[in-house]
Amino acid sequence: MSKILLVDDDVDLAELIKTKLISQGHEVVVVNHGEGAFEMAKQVKPDIALLDIMLPGVTGFQISRKIRMDPELYPISILLLTALGDEPEMLHGLEQGADDYLTKPFKLEKLIEKVNYLGVLRDSISKRNTVTNYPGMEAVRREINHRLARNIKLAVCYIDLTNFNPYCAAKGKDGQLKALEFISKLIVSVRTGMGVYESFVAHPGGASFAVLLNSEDYERFCNGLIEAFDQRIHELYTADEVKQGYIVARNRRGEDGHYSLMSLFIGVAQNEDRVYKNAKKMFEVLGQIQQIPRDKEKSVFFVDRRTADR
Repeated sequence: MSKILLVDDDVDLAELIKTKLISQGHEVVVVNHGEGAFEMAKQVKPDIALLDIMLPGVTGFQISRKIRMDPELYPISILLLTALGDEPEMLHGLEQGADDYLTKPFKLEKLIEKVNYLGVLRDSISKRNTVTNYPGMEAVRREINHRLARNIKLAVCYIDLTNFNPYCAAKGKDGQLKALEFISKLIVSVRTGMGVYESFVAHPGGASFAVLLNSEDYERFCNGLIEAFDQRIHELYTADEVKQGYIVARNRRGEDGHYSLMSLFIGVAQNEDRVYKNAKKMFEVLGQIQQIPRDKEKSVFFVDRRTADR
């Protein structure tokens, strides 16, 4: 169950919500005004904050933004409660760092559904890959949204191991684990060696990794990772495979083929050249970059420098 901070100036509604949440096993702290709500969040450190948007003095938008800017509080899940059902208002709330919203009037059962969803989301964010110990896609999406809400200039580097599948076909499960451990440790080694500490690494799945960096760090990080990878990738192959420059692997049709040694393809989406309001759009751009034809024998990185969709 969750510790919940409820901020709503409607005293009767707040008491009704509190009673319902407590009946579901949650711990609830209520504040009936915007002033002091952030300070109460600092004091109780809730798992979830339910914020009414239209508060006297300080709005729910402002509280949400302050929470996201606080390094101690920004992991809190935020649900906005609003009588403003217009889509622009909802989008604005999400851009201030909220995870979800609920339009008034609402049924208490719907509120419970939203609270349960935020609990599931929090659990999914805390899960880590069993091989690399990195969090998954939901965690990096949420981290991007939080940083965008704080107006941080950032870059998302989406790292893909080219020819990973043929390598796994040739080397088996042990080879797959070895390759994933190799790249995950290399990412940390390069990041630490360069003194790039304000970063967030995730393993969305397969042979793909996402690294969130401050925008001033991504070029040297990508160059450094590619250089280190190309220098050390031979460690995963036999001397004969390195000499000939390829491995023999069987494809899905049961046919043997020659496949070059693994290389890196890194796509970068950054908000120096264009405005991103959410992580979803950044990953759409990264998906477009992944479709660019690539030289599978060479490690490269590509930066999207478009100022708008086109």
